[in-house]
Amino acid sequence: MRRLLVPLVLVLSVGGSLGGCGWAGRHAETSKPDVFQLQGYVSVGGAASGVPGTPCLAPTSVPDVVAGATVRAADADGKVIAVSSLDSGVLAQASDGFRCNFAFRMKNLSGSRPSYQILVGDRPAQTFQTRELTEGKPAVVTVTASS
Repeated sequence: MRRLLVPLVLVLSVGGSLGGCGWAGRHAETSKPDVFQLQGYVSVGGAASGVPGTPCLAPTSVPDVVAGATVRAADADGKVIAVSSLDSGVLAQASDGFRCNFAFRMKNLSGSRPSYQILVGDRPAQTFQTRELTEGKPAVVTVTASS
């Protein structure tokens, strides 16, 4: 009986660890999925001064960066892969003054692409390296308010 118990415990512990990572139950796949959650924010300069961490709005010269605005992730050819929306703005102090930051997240992006383009409104795309994004570095889309 003791000989049977050791292999059984080993099988159960390996099976339990695979189940916890989401890999068990994906019987038709031949390799582990390579997906990640992209996190980032749109940072708009020229925000009114105030207490960092409090709600804010982007300057009126940037009317398309607001809570709920669409954010798109595209591959190197410009094909849209994922769509999300901006959270409410949060005031931050930077070396150049105050900025209003609007966070966003996109789930299940492939880690196999070399880079992603992030597009906000009709603004030019900004490119981010996938390796940095999978390591947890946020995609910071910088927008400068015009005067």
